[in-house]
Amino acid sequence: MYNQINKDFDTISENFLKIKKLTPQIEQACKVCIDSLKNGGKVMFCGNGGSAADSQHLAAELVGRYKMNRPALNSIALTTDTSILTAVGNDFGYDTIFERQVDGLGKKGDVLVGLSTSGNSKNVLLAMEKAKTLGITTIAFTGEKGGKMKDAADIAINVPSDVTNHIQEMHIAVGHIICGFIEKELAPKIKALFLDRDGTINVDYGYTFEPEKLHFIDGIFELCKKAQDNGFKIFVVTNQSGVERGYYTIEQMNNFNNFMKEEFSKKGIDITDIYCCPYLEHPDRKPSPGMFLKAQQRYNIDMKNSIAVGDKERDVDAALNAGVGTAYLFDSESNVKSSKGQIVDSLLKIKF
Repeated sequence: MYNQINKDFDTISENFLKIKKLTPQIEQACKVCIDSLKNGGKVMFCGNGGSAADSQHLAAELVGRYKMNRPALNSIALTTDTSILTAVGNDFGYDTIFERQVDGLGKKGDVLVGLSTSGNSKNVLLAMEKAKTLGITTIAFTGEKGGKMKDAADIAINVPSDVTNHIQEMHIAVGHIICGFIEKELAPKIKALFLDRDGTINVDYGYTFEPEKLHFIDGIFELCKKAQDNGFKIFVVTNQSGVERGYYTIEQMNNFNNFMKEEFSKKGIDITDIYCCPYLEHPDRKPSPGMFLKAQQRYNIDMKNSIAVGDKERDVDAALNAGVGTAYLFDSESNVKSSKGQIVDSLLKIKF
């Protein structure tokens, strides 16, 4: 069993190396889906069995989210409405279950993605034929031979295997790549105000974690209100090595953060997210940019037009390493004479 598992992984790895040759077709598929959604169209998916599950999976990535928080995207799996599927299958025949939906729901400028490991699923083929008559772009996800769908589709992505499970593994990977590029292109970019915590938001008593020790720095609420008024989302990025040092637990850290967030909320200020690094050595620990980059990826942040504020040089370094356009070093006692960031002795001096 052990050796067979290793052989299976070798096969999967080889398949994913071979699939690189389909990069041009995948890129083309990304572009037509993006263009359709930008112009008020939608992306429809259909397939049978495991391909039906993949259809639902990919539609869910677009309507919900893949990686980023953003508005829903117009997508539907034609495999989910049991009343339509059974009524059409009963009255017109199973081969027409997707064709009928394309006829009723589709319009010029939409995209239809048909998934079939054989490339010969008749109900998917009929749906693609109907789509073409309506001016709908068709994309085929098939196996290596491509079947009839290879020639029927506008874009054919024939993954390099003729084994059903391996074809499906690559289909969902390709689908994820396409969803990722759609999301990155269509999610609205936001500007962020990145704030260090201890010494910037609240008084730093040294590994602060007790809610009763939450005392806010003068000007922090005014700064955040100004940020919100200027269209910025607020993020907290904070090193919290006190966890690994054993001074407090993750739970205590989170309780403090939640209490702090509630206090901001009482002032009409929304903290979009809080990123903490509880480790002494980690790519997220400032001055490394890990926490900033995670926020950028999840929320599609326009880093160049974002602002960061911290009370230590490592806060400035982390922000600049992540591509943040403007970084402020907050030094209320005017001890720092030079910095890579702009030095301010009051949070009220930060400009938007």
